[in-house]
Amino acid sequence: MAITNIYGERNLRAVNMLIGSINAFYVFKTNVDASEVSELGQVPAETLVGGNQPVFVGTGVNGRPRPARLKKRKEGITSLCSSSSLATALATRKWQTVRRQVFQGRIVQKSASFGTPIAGGEAAKGSVLVVVTTSGLNWAWRMPAQQFNKISTAEATALGITIPNTDLEFRSLLVRADLPRPGRASIVRSTTETTLRIETFISDSATLPTGWSGAGEARKFGG
Repeated sequence: MAITNIYGERNLRAVNMLIGSINAFYVFKTNVDASEVSELGQVPAETLVGGNQPVFVGTGVNGRPRPARLKKRKEGITSLCSSSSLATALATRKWQTVRRQVFQGRIVQKSASFGTPIAGGEAAKGSVLVVVTTSGLNWAWRMPAQQFNKISTAEATALGITIPNTDLEFRSLLVRADLPRPGRASIVRSTTETTLRIETFISDSATLPTGWSGAGEARKFGG
């Protein structure tokens, strides 16, 4: 008989995921009793605070990656499973897969490198999926074409912004996560017609190029 109280308090737990070569932990809320999911490799999220393991939160419905969700056949309980426990849990035949692990897949990019602008000049449209490193994870977002075209190769290198192009690079991405959140930097550029402010996310190890200023601090799980 299941002992989980569906109206009980929801606690923060975590499961590990292998994102490319990075062993990270995904934090989520659950009211499933820990004794009923001991085979799924879940750990109390508070044990990860202040540690060295990369931790991420909130990739939810549309983000990447997302861990596998399993269902306990007899009790009907569903919960998330660690990558490292997945094969063992399924081998017991007590659990079945409800949702497989999901990772970011490869997409066609409008440009493969900074310094190679997206066609269209001031009317350029679309975006490029770009990446910075924060809290040990490859945090990705879509940079609009108008912004992408105005950041030079040297600036992108100093700010720690890269462009994924291989299957492995895409699979290693963290997309639409609430945490961690990278720091930001900005620059104001003036022309004879207008003044333009450019702001972007940056890697934790970024070196601000001439003219650039910090615009926001990085945030991570637990502080």
